[in-house]
Amino acid sequence: MEFFNYRMPPFLTVMGALYILVAAPILINLLRAGYWSGVARQISRNLVRYKLHIAIFLLLDLAIITWLDIPVTLAVKQMDTWSHSYTFWDFICSCAEGGLLSGVLFTGFMLADYFKIKKLALTFKISLMGSIYAGLANGILKFLFNRQRPSIGLDQWHFFAFFESGAKHFDDLMYAFNSMPSGHTISTVSALVPFFMAYRNKYVRGCLVLWAILVSFSRVYTINHWLSDVLMSCMLGIIIGLAVYQANCKRYCNEN
Repeated sequence: MEFFNYRMPPFLTVMGALYILVAAPILINLLRAGYWSGVARQISRNLVRYKLHIAIFLLLDLAIITWLDIPVTLAVKQMDTWSHSYTFWDFICSCAEGGLLSGVLFTGFMLADYFKIKKLALTFKISLMGSIYAGLANGILKFLFNRQRPSIGLDQWHFFAFFESGAKHFDDLMYAFNSMPSGHTISTVSALVPFFMAYRNKYVRGCLVLWAILVSFSRVYTINHWLSDVLMSCMLGIIIGLAVYQANCKRYCNEN
């Protein structure tokens, strides 16, 4: 299977740096405005409220690790030999990169705010805060789990590699042993949940769910993650995205 490495052209690298300089103070102001206030407390409440559902899901994910992770990984490897669609799914992965996702959400917020579409601008802001919150949670959980990626080896139980003498290299911890959770999936799902909650239109919701499925599948198809990784990430993304929305939903009444 052929793997692709995308490199951002120098011009876009410079534009990206300038974009960050513009976005940074606005993001700081959103934090000061309290868009993260009460999120951790709301997550705790949801964990208690939905503890049975979460327990069932964790058991299901454990069963998937045991019986489905390796068969699914081998199946998608075989699938690519006749479909040759790796480039397409790798493109989907690129669209779900954290930097691009944050840029799209930030741009959406700026445009909606400029055209005074208050509800849309507010949803973009909450969604952006959710994606950043999920990104930080993802970094912490990756470091704790240290799970081997399927592209490195077919051992679905290879967790906690940080404690092994042969896995102390920084590069290993940055990619080879940080499979769970999937950062693309958790950030994408947490960003979509506020839109799912704010907009009741079935077509809008259908598109949101479809995009989450495409991103999740792309991470499995490109052998970057196990099936159990993306399912765990979906659950975490829902928990975080819902908590960020719930902690800020009163703003819909205050600002509309």
